[in-house]
Amino acid sequence: MIRIGLIEDNIEYRDNLAFFLRREGFDIAFESDGHEIDPTLAQHPCDLILLDLGLPDEDGLSIARRLREQRPALGIVMLTARSSLDDRLNGMRDGADAYLVKPVDFRELMGVLKSLIRRLDIREQSATWLLQAPKLQLVPPDGSPIKLTGREAKLLGHMVRTHPKAASRQTLAESDNAVAGPQELRSIEVALSRLRKKIQDATGQQLIFASRSEGYLFGAPIRLDDKAS
Repeated sequence: MIRIGLIEDNIEYRDNLAFFLRREGFDIAFESDGHEIDPTLAQHPCDLILLDLGLPDEDGLSIARRLREQRPALGIVMLTARSSLDDRLNGMRDGADAYLVKPVDFRELMGVLKSLIRRLDIREQSATWLLQAPKLQLVPPDGSPIKLTGREAKLLGHMVRTHPKAASRQTLAESDNAVAGPQELRSIEVALSRLRKKIQDATGQQLIFASRSEGYLFGAPIRLDDKAS
């Protein structure tokens, strides 16, 4: 997967952006408000950076200049409300590969990212998870199988079938043979929260993400083996 770092201090906007990018098949290497960005990036290397300019601790242009000097091959896309020609020229001068004005149309963002990936010749790395539903286990790309309950396997199986799109709460309830009332939706939320923690405890990765408007998403490539051995 191509790994993207998000540097944005608006938490709601950052969450929406991260959810969209995961849905499109990207791995989010980290999410930051710009605080301690250098050690964060050293710990979580990535291929591309989406960088807000209006950060609380350090101006995005300063971060872009430093990142360009330290990591010449890194793709940098600036996202900002600053829309004047001088702002755009300054952004490109200080290291940006692309400059987009908020609110960003996600279709335009995808076009820019795909163009940048081609131009920088960024190669996608395969790291596919495997859901072995009959065995009630989830197998990481490089790790020991994670044991699942029957309900966890069923809910995750439905998420795999809709991947990389999100699985709506309504369809998850239906896959769980239940009416999508408030009590059942809350029950599904609790079940997926426990599954999220189980995966994170085993691998250190947070891979189940929720969006109020879209549902639940597994944030990595995954395939389903539903054949009993």
